Amino acid sequence: MTTEVLRVEKKINAEPARLFRAWLKAEDFSRWFLSGDLIGIESTNIDPRPGGRFQINMLLDGKIFPHEGEYITIEEPTKLVFTWRSHATGGRDTLVTVTFTALPAVTGKSSAGAVNKPQTLVTLVHERLANDIEIKMHHHGWASILEGLENWMAEKE
Repeated sequence: MTTEVLRVEKKINAEPARLFRAWLKAEDFSRWFLSGDLIGIESTNIDPRPGGRFQINMLLDGKIFPHEGEYITIEEPTKLVFTWRSHATGGRDTLVTVTFTALPAVTGKSSAGAVNKPQTLVTLVHERLANDIEIKMHHHGWASILEGLENWMAEKE
């Protein structure tokens, strides 16, 4: 086992419970879980329970790249822990922990005037990566994915 760890954080204007559930509903998940502009989702299969498995088939240049794993911990609405295996991990299981921490509401504007919007800090920690190359590849992917989650949440308002 290696000690290489990646950490990505993003503040998103949404409640922790809404963000948490977006990770576990296949129809929602496939709309925002995109790791780059040229990447699409061919299919998603999610069994959201401890011991349940998931498979995400990403599509790039006509090729399918499977990403799969198993849910270890599901503590709604604060924490998800799952294994992550793909071509980018050399087919090895790695470990991902996603936490959702409620932050003080932010003041925003609406047609009715000023409103307080819930805000959440989403923290993603990816462990057991083999080297700096895997960290760089996954940093770009996870940062894009969290950006996609933020954009998708903003569209749903």
